[in-house]
Amino acid sequence: METRVYFATNRNHTADPAEPFGKNYNPDGPFCVRYGYADVTVKGKKPHDPKSYAVKTVEVIADVIDAGDPATKRPPTYGSDIALPALRDRMRANKADLLVFIHGFNCSFTDALENAAQLRQVYATAKRPLEVAVFSWPSDGRTVVPDVSAESSRLRLAYFNDRTDAEASASAMARVLKKLVDFVKEMAQDEMCGQRIHLVVHSMGHFALRHAIQAFGRDYKPGGMPRIFDNIFLMAADEDNDAFELAHKFQRLPELASAVHVYYANNDRVLQVSDITKSNPDRLGVAGPRTLTDLPRKVTLVDCTQVSGGGSGHSYYRLSPPVTNDVQAVLAGIPGDIMDWRHYVPAERGFRITP
Repeated sequence: METRVYFATNRNHTADPAEPFGKNYNPDGPFCVRYGYADVTVKGKKPHDPKSYAVKTVEVIADVIDAGDPATKRPPTYGSDIALPALRDRMRANKADLLVFIHGFNCSFTDALENAAQLRQVYATAKRPLEVAVFSWPSDGRTVVPDVSAESSRLRLAYFNDRTDAEASASAMARVLKKLVDFVKEMAQDEMCGQRIHLVVHSMGHFALRHAIQAFGRDYKPGGMPRIFDNIFLMAADEDNDAFELAHKFQRLPELASAVHVYYANNDRVLQVSDITKSNPDRLGVAGPRTLTDLPRKVTLVDCTQVSGGGSGHSYYRLSPPVTNDVQAVLAGIPGDIMDWRHYVPAERGFRITP
């Protein structure tokens, strides 16, 4: 079985078919984006096992398909002009929503494709199929075990390299958002697929998203950004816990969606390392927002502490069946207060998933 993953990336294109995009920026600049798609083989019957996914082929769409004609005012045709209609056609043919994924720290381009393919398998249901697309920024993709007691300078350097790269990718990510918005706005009524778009962000991908929102939001007055997504899922966010309070962080994020879901776990070892050893403030992905005062009603809090163990760790958003089942229910529109595996915790103004 194979599953298709569309991608946009500001990584450097390599000549290596095994890893077609590297860990550096596009040589034309970190704001430059390439589009394409990959077919990922899904092996066996264990969708929550990362070893069940392997990239088979990657097709990179040319950056500029047609330079256009200034004399006739015919505009150029770019890679996005090929990728977005193709994705729309798949959504319409399969009656599928689109799930957009932004990965985190320590993730190669191939890892990003395979993780996106896994999300399609564990979040989709027969009644609610999904198409998936990933924005891949140049995370180093290094294999480092985050051990507080024996942390190396190599881990610290890799972490801050990725944090810098995430911030520098903001313009590229904002360009992709704008392309998506313009594509939907300019689409004729009979061309629309009638499906929804959702966003899933993991770990340090939130730091990239924070800066992308600032770049994208400059063109819109407060409260005026387009509502692109139906649901935004903030998973194990390596982001400050005061993010929803501040305009230069996530204060404007809810403008982009009908609902925002913050999934967190106070036993997340990776975020504990980020907090303790990197001089970061308390993390949003450990205990949720710093304060519940003025938290927008469209923001829902989900404590995953009791179901994030068993080897799922920082990646419980795709490795823990109770969490992926919860996401399936959200995508199906089931209200949180009637999910029998959730318990409402008034003091936290949120839900706790139980085994």
